[in-house]
Amino acid sequence: MKEKETAAIYCCLSQDDGSVGESGSIQTQKTLLTQYCKEHQIEIGGYYCDDGWSGTNFDRPEFKRMLEDIESEKINLVIVKDLSRFGREYAQMGLYIEHYFEEKGVRFISVAENIDSKNGIDNLVLPFTNVINSFYARQASTKTKAAHRARVKSGMFIGSRAPFGYQKDPNDRHHLIVDPPAADVVRDIFQMFADGIGYVRMTKILRERGVLNPQAYFNQNNPDYYKNSDYWRKPFDWHATSVRAILNNPVYMGKVVFGRSKTKGFFDKRRVEASEEEWVVAENTHEPLITQELWDTVHQMMKARRRENGKGEVQPFAGLVKCADCGSSLNVSYDKKHERYTGFSCWVYKNYGKERCTSHAIGWKTLNQLVLEDIRRNAIIAHTNTGEYMDMLIAAKTEKKKAETDRCRRELKKADKRIAELSKILTKLYEDAALEKISEERYQSMAPSYEREQAVLKENGRNWLRRLPTVRRSTKILRPFCQ
Repeated sequence: MKEKETAAIYCCLSQDDGSVGESGSIQTQKTLLTQYCKEHQIEIGGYYCDDGWSGTNFDRPEFKRMLEDIESEKINLVIVKDLSRFGREYAQMGLYIEHYFEEKGVRFISVAENIDSKNGIDNLVLPFTNVINSFYARQASTKTKAAHRARVKSGMFIGSRAPFGYQKDPNDRHHLIVDPPAADVVRDIFQMFADGIGYVRMTKILRERGVLNPQAYFNQNNPDYYKNSDYWRKPFDWHATSVRAILNNPVYMGKVVFGRSKTKGFFDKRRVEASEEEWVVAENTHEPLITQELWDTVHQMMKARRRENGKGEVQPFAGLVKCADCGSSLNVSYDKKHERYTGFSCWVYKNYGKERCTSHAIGWKTLNQLVLEDIRRNAIIAHTNTGEYMDMLIAAKTEKKKAETDRCRRELKKADKRIAELSKILTKLYEDAALEKISEERYQSMAPSYEREQAVLKENGRNWLRRLPTVRRSTKILRPFCQ
């Protein structure tokens, strides 16, 4: 007796599709496949529709629900409009269609390609179509990233939401304008950190002041954005991660940055931090909320590893005390009962034992006394040997500033090169338009973006040029200071 067939109609509209129009919509797929089942007298067991999920992996809610129904034997036939609706990663598609479905006794039908596993799937259409669909998804991803990078280079903000402290310009959604109430909070956060207030104490201060956190502030100003009104139930609950994210965002210096994080791979969508060299940065795109000096001060302080005690205070030697043998930072011990630091010890020895290091420890009072004696000794040397001490300070400062000068010159050279390239492109475009090789509409659609990018680069170049004299003068400031 022939086994009764119950079909799963699977529909998918992938992120990779962009605007596919009505012909590729979920509703159109459902209508077409419902009609197919009616014509072939196939019973429909359920509709499984994933709208807006990537076709390059199978971690889709409705797809997984369909697999659960296959496992529970509710479904033994899967029908799709075409193979690209099923997926766009040929290796996994092959595993499902040619192995998993066969093992579970599930028939597979792709209407557009006329593929029916009942008739065998040992033809070339299936693997070739899967490879082409996978290639299309990769190409679409590459083109999208390239378009995003080009937009950011021209100074356009491309985020879906404006960063806390800004709002999107009503006249240009790719331009940021200052949001005064939130901007004041951002400025306060930078200033508090520069004044030595750590993450824990700062979050407590913000909570006590009744300051809305970034998510709650966004919800208050965009009440219809989230359907669930309880999306954020603690409007004043600030966390150290939120503060750290604000302090690390270059947008507050008037910059637009793209590529600060990236996916681990094409199929592995977990995000990891990208190195600064991979970032795309456009400067002076909008009004800054903080100065370069304040940013530098804050980030110099952030380089030291900061560990706060129960009072939110940071001990003065945070990140500075190292093990003489293994070079790792020493752990600080804190007596909560008497609210005082007691000493430092090597964490490598504490965690790994004699295989990695040996026992090292120093008392808090002993370290303070040693540091105080070193400060006094340096003060005496500075007073009695002013010239030599000044030369030593200048040498240390010069090395740091030389690196900054080299960076300024590299950025200037890069900007000049791109400006020259854009000039050639614009000249060629103008000539093509004059000779009617391209239409006036085509010229008007292309030229403005190149002109905007060139204007941004020129302004960036002027800023880097202005910084060069400051870098060169900085070493001279030490001389009158030390005399």
